[in-house]
Amino acid sequence: MPSEAAKTVAIDVDSVLADVMLVWADEYNLRRKGRITKDSITKWDIPTILPITPDDVYSYFTHVWSRRWTEIPPTEPNIGAVTKKMHKKGYRVSIITKRERPTVAYVAKWLDFHDIYADDLLFIYDAVPKANYPFDVLIDDAPKNLVDVVAPKSAILFNQPWNSDFTWPVRVSKLSEAEKLL
Repeated sequence: MPSEAAKTVAIDVDSVLADVMLVWADEYNLRRKGRITKDSITKWDIPTILPITPDDVYSYFTHVWSRRWTEIPPTEPNIGAVTKKMHKKGYRVSIITKRERPTVAYVAKWLDFHDIYADDLLFIYDAVPKANYPFDVLIDDAPKNLVDVVAPKSAILFNQPWNSDFTWPVRVSKLSEAEKLL
């Protein structure tokens, strides 16, 4: 008897697996003599709340990932074990992340360092919506990545300060909470 194809759970990296905004805020403070925290970032479009250009936002992300990747903590302890649990439940685990090309190698190192299980890694460089990629469930912190997801696909919003005012039916604060929902 042929077996049913495994369902795929697609997991975002920044602010779902990696708590990168903690280090990004620190980098902002170092460069701008600021005093912001991750909780200060209440909008996804950072230049609307901080005096910074979109190019500088990306430049800081590139710097943080390429020079400070070892300082970026996971969003919860033992997060690699959570991704392994998803796999043991029969899910294909796909890591899907939109990023600047210079950061790819460091993101891969970070995933290995934190023992993140993945059946595949999808690095997106263009503006194609994540909803266009193959998955059954997407776990992401960016509302713009969830709004295009339509049945039979579904999505789980990972709580962060920049999405607190966005209405979404399924929200989690930890990847381990999402794992229990699968």
